[in-house]
Amino acid sequence: MLFNHQEVLVSRTSRFIGSLTIKRCLSKNANYITTPIFYVNAKPHLGHFYSMTLADVQNRWMKFNNRETFFTTGTDEHGLKVQLAAQKAGLPPKQFCDGLSQKFKDLARIGEIEYDRFIRTTDPDHIKAVTSFWNVVQKTGCIYEGQHSGWYSISDEAFYTDTDIEEAVDGKTGKKMMVSKETGSEVIFQSEDNYFFRISEFQDSLIKFYNSHPDFVQPQKYYDQVMHELTSEKLPDLSISRPSSRLEWGIKVPNNDDQKMYVWFDALVNYITSLGYPEVTDNLTPASHLVGKDITRFHCIYWPIFLMAAKLPMPKRIVVHGHWLMDGRKMSKSRGNVADPVDISAYYDADALRLFMMRNATLTSDCDYSEVKVFDTRNEFIDKFCNMVMRGLSKSFNYENSLSLIKKSSLKGISEHMEPDKSLEKDVTDLFDTVNGLPSSIDADVSNFIMPPALEQIWDISRRANMLFEKYKPWELKEKVTNSDAVNSANLNRRTLIVFAAVDSMRCVFILLQCFAPLYAKKLLDTLHVSKDRRSLKYARIGADLDYAKDVKIKKHGSVPIVKVDLRK
Repeated sequence: MLFNHQEVLVSRTSRFIGSLTIKRCLSKNANYITTPIFYVNAKPHLGHFYSMTLADVQNRWMKFNNRETFFTTGTDEHGLKVQLAAQKAGLPPKQFCDGLSQKFKDLARIGEIEYDRFIRTTDPDHIKAVTSFWNVVQKTGCIYEGQHSGWYSISDEAFYTDTDIEEAVDGKTGKKMMVSKETGSEVIFQSEDNYFFRISEFQDSLIKFYNSHPDFVQPQKYYDQVMHELTSEKLPDLSISRPSSRLEWGIKVPNNDDQKMYVWFDALVNYITSLGYPEVTDNLTPASHLVGKDITRFHCIYWPIFLMAAKLPMPKRIVVHGHWLMDGRKMSKSRGNVADPVDISAYYDADALRLFMMRNATLTSDCDYSEVKVFDTRNEFIDKFCNMVMRGLSKSFNYENSLSLIKKSSLKGISEHMEPDKSLEKDVTDLFDTVNGLPSSIDADVSNFIMPPALEQIWDISRRANMLFEKYKPWELKEKVTNSDAVNSANLNRRTLIVFAAVDSMRCVFILLQCFAPLYAKKLLDTLHVSKDRRSLKYARIGADLDYAKDVKIKKHGSVPIVKVDLRK
């Protein structure tokens, strides 16, 4: 035996509990968002960062709109894969998990992931919650003992039926073996005594639930896939324990030291642990679970059934996303095509990676990682967003004075001096209307984790602000000085309006970008000298703040707040 898992953790309970964040007072309508908890058999990869970022952007947006939120992420630390990985590393399992869990925390910190709780399945309150949950469902008669025979995959931590496997040849050794058709992982046939969950008894109830909740799994293609699995054949009961003789690193089954809980039974309960279960059972806030497409069966079939058995509320929805590929192929260390989000963020900034992922990845399909596209996204952001502000704040335009003129005359007063330049008035009015409508325009997409269209609208504002400068050339208006006070006044008004329209539009955009690229947004709002108490949603309107840009001094050839870097070799 490695050591008694429970004894080690219970002895540390008082030390750990003090640092845990448990949300016990969420309202029913709160936005409870979860990422999957990530398995600690290897260091974080791009897919982990994508899940974190997608959830983080949505959660920040909800808070930005004054909606109650709670956001959890974390690590899944039990199971045979972790046990074997720890043995290979020559470390006790808990020490091995501590090291890798910290890497996920570090990734979250580097990536500006603003979670409320980072949960670990080795946390004492989680072990208590899982044990209680097991006892509850066992009392309902949903758990029984039996013998399990089947094809088992160590890497997948799952049994497969005869129809789920096929013969394959190991490319390195030439050895014939049986593998899972779904994952390609090697399987071996074995028999053992297990506890089983009566999944089959809940199949009809789950189908009925799905029929009455057509938006439960999103996008639609994944809902259809789950419904096909539910209705095409009878679901087998699920083995939810493993012999302790084989699996030492796990939570023990209550009143049976010879069995450890199946890692997925343990892991799924994390979503209610963070809500205070088992102390809190009434009015548990329904969650929005964000998951990768490879774990839909566990989240869309097993987890709802477990909750039905325990008579607990169902999740609000399960949002599924695709995988990250490189050159159209799954990332793999053996192929040398693994993208490390920590290394990428260290070189290009985490916000460059965040923007690249949120602009390019859709929920319905896999997405190809391209470092060139990360590089291009970063450069485009500097060119379109940063440079626009630097141009507007340049000494030649005296932007602080422009704000003073806007304050004195009001926007309407300025526009009255545009005669006969109706084209400028229309372009400015249209831009103002678009900027002011932007928060409501992107709300539905961001709230539903659909980021590319939202960012395209934000990018469009920067394009239009830049176009305003190029089309009307405010620097030339300054040079058209005559002895006519009327002409001088008109030129001044035009220049003031053009520069103000462009820069204030960007100020509003930077306020919204705090949800997508928090560090870049902060740098640019700081550059504009926007007060920290004027960066909320109510100030993301044209003219809502006319007290920024005071004492801003930009040299003619001053550097932008975000500096370009070369493409990595």
